[in-house]
Amino acid sequence: MYVTFDLYGTLVDWMYSIGGFIRTHVGETADEFFTCEFTAIQGPFKPYRDVLKECLRKVMEGRSLTYDEDLGDALVLSFAKSPPFPDTINALIKARKLGLRIGIISNTERRLVEITLSGIRHLVDSVVTAEDIGVYKPSTEAFRKALNILGVGVEDVIHVSAYLNYDIEPASRLGIRTIYVNRYGKPGRGIEIGNLTELPRALSIMLSGYGR
Repeated sequence: MYVTFDLYGTLVDWMYSIGGFIRTHVGETADEFFTCEFTAIQGPFKPYRDVLKECLRKVMEGRSLTYDEDLGDALVLSFAKSPPFPDTINALIKARKLGLRIGIISNTERRLVEITLSGIRHLVDSVVTAEDIGVYKPSTEAFRKALNILGVGVEDVIHVSAYLNYDIEPASRLGIRTIYVNRYGKPGRGIEIGNLTELPRALSIMLSGYGR
């Protein structure tokens, strides 16, 4: 039985890392950047580092600022160094103690994930990235391929995310049970928790009916 997680925005704070980078180098909030990112991953597949660089370039050019490749590389590394939320590590430890395997399904690249998980990689059993499967969430195909790599069916997974559009909605359409972490104050549906301190209890409740 797996509990799988979205990584960036759910377990680690990419809004902190990208938001700070954009404010420093562009002088704006990162709203336009995140809109660009969500649009770009629904187009033809390209490596995630290229998605990040493309959106930074578009945001800068829209403000008559000069983009260069060094700045793009710096954004990619800053993104990869996104810090865990304060509730993340304990939640992963508690989930493992429930006898669950921990998986990550991420819209990124394996090298970037390994940087992000440095020091806590031992808490995660399996990682599946868009690099591995050639498709991005919110495509349902991303979840189908990820579960195939993990070797489990939809009935043997609970997926956890702070994003309705990237994760909760497409996973639910496939019949995957989900837990929505409402980190950003957007009303959801189904099982919803305010943060990951509530995750062990939510998992215990869902597991109590598992296999019946």
